Amino acid sequence: MRNAGNAPTLIVWIISLVLFIVALVAQFGVVRIPEPAATWSWIIGFGLLLIACRVRGL
Repeated sequence: MRNAGNAPTLIVWIISLVLFIVALVAQFGVVRIPEPAATWSWIIGFGLLLIACRVRGL
């Protein structure tokens, strides 16, 4: 399946999904993750998706 337009590539989706899962698991206390890492994981994942939508081929 080809990347149509400015859609993020599969690797960007996977990285963002992993970062979101880390933040989600930390939020509900399933795994104890230090607070700065848990907060920054969703911020970086969301920012990566936003940048990937604007930059072709990312």
